[in-house]
Amino acid sequence: MEEAKLRFLSSIVIILIAVVPAYAIGQGGIEFDMLSTGVGARPLGMGGAFTAVADNADCPFYNPAGLANIYFKEITTTQTKLSTDADHYYISYVQPLGKGSLGISWIQVGTGSLTQTSATVDAYNEVINLNSFSYFTNAYLISYGMKLTKRIAAGLTAKYLSSDMTRQTGGQAHGYSVSPGVLVRPSEIFTLGFKIDELFNNLSWGTGTSEKAPPNLHLGMAVRSNISGLFALDFSQILKSGYTGSISAGYEWEREGLAFRLGYADSAMTAGAGFRSGVAQIDYAYVQQTSLSKDNVHRISLSGRW
Repeated sequence: MEEAKLRFLSSIVIILIAVVPAYAIGQGGIEFDMLSTGVGARPLGMGGAFTAVADNADCPFYNPAGLANIYFKEITTTQTKLSTDADHYYISYVQPLGKGSLGISWIQVGTGSLTQTSATVDAYNEVINLNSFSYFTNAYLISYGMKLTKRIAAGLTAKYLSSDMTRQTGGQAHGYSVSPGVLVRPSEIFTLGFKIDELFNNLSWGTGTSEKAPPNLHLGMAVRSNISGLFALDFSQILKSGYTGSISAGYEWEREGLAFRLGYADSAMTAGAGFRSGVAQIDYAYVQQTSLSKDNVHRISLSGRW
């Protein structure tokens, strides 16, 4: 029975990997939000191709089904300067609970004091400062993942979202989203991953308006070898007409606590390295995200596992 379920789910994921890119041909469009910056220096060094890997404290973000394979307590944190005005904060903690593991994460993108100026100049040919405000967006994630069979795991991440544009009437928002994920391991070295971000979601603003984001499908494949390392490939597609799919790929070589990584995402190369000693680990990633900044490309994560 388990082998039949495994073959069925593997077939579904493989068919989706083949069909969805074809569906995306001819579509165009770009969507950016606070969650699209990614988290964790290790996954980012691998181009963000982590849907089928999902084996550390970053898995609540990339694929909650990976929590089923975590048997230790783990915490990771990152603080990044996205641009001159914007900061990105991230912390995630996971621990075994019941038949699986629980994950709790927090992500924030915030700006300091921004100045709103007039559209026209005064008599001295200078703009007039009209107002100043700050902007903070938070995402609180709670996740759980468990094994359904020996080779199939499932998980779910629920997100609570809040935004606050200070001193702006109606500039506050609250919402939620739900993201399910599945991991299928047909063999000891091969894994298939499946996740849908924002499958159900809603964001309500203080102005009385509501927004819904289109679901975002992620399909991944990963191959692990003790000799050649870890190879990963992801395909992502926003499930709405007018959006093109994207592909990311990553590689990791690890020996005795030292790791080197390469990746590809958003038409740019990524790279990274990691070092583990005892319960502590530090990871570094070089990531070019031109939609955020052409200069701030360094990501550093500190983690602990016990």
